[in-house]
Amino acid sequence: MKTENSHSIFASRLRTVRIEKGLSQTGVCKALGLSTSALSSYEQGERYPTIKGLKILADFYNVTTDWLIGRDEYKPTKNDLVIQDPKLNYWYNDLLNASEEDLRKLQQLWEALKGE
Repeated sequence: MKTENSHSIFASRLRTVRIEKGLSQTGVCKALGLSTSALSSYEQGERYPTIKGLKILADFYNVTTDWLIGRDEYKPTKNDLVIQDPKLNYWYNDLLNASEEDLRKLQQLWEALKGE
């Protein structure tokens, strides 16, 4: 019986989650500062990101690194939060992990920008 290796699982899942989130390769690359050739080669199983790059991709798509590399069967659903602008999606993921202090500072900045 033939089984998929972790590299082909990674490539397939990376492409699948991008498409399910309704994102283009170009949009993802702009949001992450990645070349389109790099992302394309990841999705085709020709190249692989560094560990840091893997974490960035997982955070961006709001999935676990274990799911991306095939160690976990959790599959994101279409009901997951999808923000169409990749930059906003990336910032949203940062906000989810922000400390209370960082959130207070952000609120103060936002209020100052709004003129309150």
